Amino acid sequence: MGHYETLNVSVNSTHDEIKKSYRRLVKKHHPDVGGDAANFKKISEAYGILGNPETRKNHDARSYSSNQSGSWEDLFNRYDYAGAFDQSFDPSAKGRDVRVSLNITIEESYEGTRRYIDVGTGGFNINIPKGIPNGTKLRVADRGQRHQTNSTARPGDLIVTINLIFSTDLTVNGNDIFVDLDLEWIDIILGGEFEVKTKVHTVKIKVPRGSYDSKILRVTGKGMPIYNKEGFGNMMVKLRMLPVQLTEEQTSILLKIKEL
Repeated sequence: MGHYETLNVSVNSTHDEIKKSYRRLVKKHHPDVGGDAANFKKISEAYGILGNPETRKNHDARSYSSNQSGSWEDLFNRYDYAGAFDQSFDPSAKGRDVRVSLNITIEESYEGTRRYIDVGTGGFNINIPKGIPNGTKLRVADRGQRHQTNSTARPGDLIVTINLIFSTDLTVNGNDIFVDLDLEWIDIILGGEFEVKTKVHTVKIKVPRGSYDSKILRVTGKGMPIYNKEGFGNMMVKLRMLPVQLTEEQTSILLKIKEL
């Protein structure tokens, strides 16, 4: 029994007629309502072929023979195979692009990395350039789907959207890194050299004497690598004064300084 007979439709049935017949058969033969599992499987397999216009075309082309009514010309007219063959020889034809998202850490963006991707048709490694910004789309040629009707056409491309996993201890905006530096009040006032540690590097900075809480210091060239270019962005360091807990002696000294 062929797929058309299984679905109780003719070879000339429209897509909607096939769909309606399939739904009726499902309600009647589904195992949950007492139907035969083997018969239901055949119905599902038949609709899997005839319910898709492309697979239906391929099925009809393979099964068409001289003992069936009609001619090859009828078959070509009914399914517009002429158009399909014209497309198969189109030198610009290609398969569909495949789009995926890939999450990477700030560290991986800073150093650059290599990731393995499996898109179902096979796995491979792709290079993630250093400094790649959040939301960047990388195109990997010929790693998409194959063309449905043209075996000589090149496959589509793989489009990879890069999503940065942001860290709680730093913020990245473009090529610049924004971090907080917690200091005692006396260190902020007197200044000095201090270390700023982040997930991507450790930087020594000079805090000018007479600084204050929430002051922002710019450290040139200590930000993220500039994507596809030489150089780095900046590091923006915000000074944060730790809670003040003074002893009586320290309070007395400050009062004397205030009087002066």
